[in-house]
Amino acid sequence: MKLPSPEEAAALADSIDRERREADLKAQAATYRRKYESLLTGLNVDARYQRFIGRISECEIDPPKWLAPAKLAKRHVAIPTALLSDAHFDEIIDPRQVLGVNGYNREIATKRLRNFFINSIKLGDSFVTGIDYPGFVLAVAGDLFSGDIHDELRETNEDVLYASILYWLGPMSAGIKLLAERYERVFVPWVVGNHGRSTKKPQSKRGVRANVDWLLGQLLAREFANDPRVTFSISESFDLPYKVYGTRYMLTHGNQFRGGSGISGVFAPLFIGDARKRKKQQSVKQPYDVLVMGHWHQYLPMESLIINGSIKGYCEYADNSNFSYEPPRQAWWLTDPDHGITLRAPIFVQDESERWERVESTEVEWLNK
Repeated sequence: MKLPSPEEAAALADSIDRERREADLKAQAATYRRKYESLLTGLNVDARYQRFIGRISECEIDPPKWLAPAKLAKRHVAIPTALLSDAHFDEIIDPRQVLGVNGYNREIATKRLRNFFINSIKLGDSFVTGIDYPGFVLAVAGDLFSGDIHDELRETNEDVLYASILYWLGPMSAGIKLLAERYERVFVPWVVGNHGRSTKKPQSKRGVRANVDWLLGQLLAREFANDPRVTFSISESFDLPYKVYGTRYMLTHGNQFRGGSGISGVFAPLFIGDARKRKKQQSVKQPYDVLVMGHWHQYLPMESLIINGSIKGYCEYADNSNFSYEPPRQAWWLTDPDHGITLRAPIFVQDESERWERVESTEVEWLNK
């Protein structure tokens, strides 16, 4: 038997030593793995993780299937959306206090709400042709009620807040039924505003449920619970993401954004707020394409930002603040499966029967001498 050379013996010793070290490391790894698994079992991490995932799944939006990307069809398809917000139901605007450019009460608001639903249909049927509509989206962005968060509103509103809910449940239900009869399928994403809250100051915890906008949405959802044509998605958050043909929308009221002065006006807080919200949503892997909101009472349709007008129109606060006049109108647009938002148009809601006598400048003969 030939003995190994010194070099071969050294190499063999190194190999045996390396194998022994690898075996020791594997044994240590197995020991640490057993201790880790034992620790996880003691903490019941898996059960906690499952509960966490369950809570997340409860927050996921499950929109109707007809909102998914469309299959190829001979005729062009698109889904119309009408944005309803800032109706301020049961607020009273005295024409004399706004130099006769507007007036508002329950009777006028009822006519304007009716015009909102009728004109939402008319835009798609009378002004746009050659398009099939698989359904309709009625996005509700809050401030449906005047509320009583300010003393002057509580003193001058048409009725107390909870009585207002009972009245407006009927007209809102009738309008949604009108949409369902025309389009057969209606999706209603819903968030609350700031005027309907039941607390003096805004609050974050349970702030949505402490709002009559939320209550009206829940009552309407119950009324249509047995109607398969209508689907509600009432957010428990102040925001609500939803998709139409792959276009990702984020619905919010808009009172989260504050400020606005100088030449930039309303655009500074809107663009800054939008940038912050987009960054926040990106961080949780829930990005959006278009931010949709009300609150500002100005119809401003932009590429990735849609701001709604109001149904109540010009009021004493706007006049006293020297804000520019804006007619009562709401936003309407089409979402295309290939190109996202295409057509945009305002929904004018002022009734033809409204005739306001504008206040002319006072002229006294001796002042001109």
